[in-house]
Amino acid sequence: MSLGAPPKIGEPVIVSVQRTGFHLSLLQITQWLELFGTIEGELRYIVSKDIPGVLDDTLEVLMRLRIHIPSPLPAYSRKLYVRYRGQQIQCSKCANFGHTRKYCKSDSTNWMDFVKKLVDSGNVPIPYFGNWYDFLQAQEIVLAS
Repeated sequence: MSLGAPPKIGEPVIVSVQRTGFHLSLLQITQWLELFGTIEGELRYIVSKDIPGVLDDTLEVLMRLRIHIPSPLPAYSRKLYVRYRGQQIQCSKCANFGHTRKYCKSDSTNWMDFVKKLVDSGNVPIPYFGNWYDFLQAQEIVLAS
């Protein structure tokens, strides 16, 4: 059975948020997701594939995206992973969209460089980062010394 073409920006898509560890509230996850589009359904934890009746720490929700969501996300001191059909390829070396590590010609980016890039964009409210922002600030103070 063919799934057809992947959804385009603006079309409904099921977004999966992985590795929540049950540490974030649904409001916190909603705040991050709403930076990228409109939530059209209820956020729900999925049932474990391995143990029926037990919830996995992965959430799913129906959304209409305005822009693609990067994966990973530095949400409230957690490193979440977002997946959805039609998601842009994101390089694991430089964190830019549109290519893979194999074809990357950019310098390597570590996790905190990626967090700093999101902070510097001004598109994400500082409280959404949680301790990632505090760690970034401490790291910059040490580098400035």
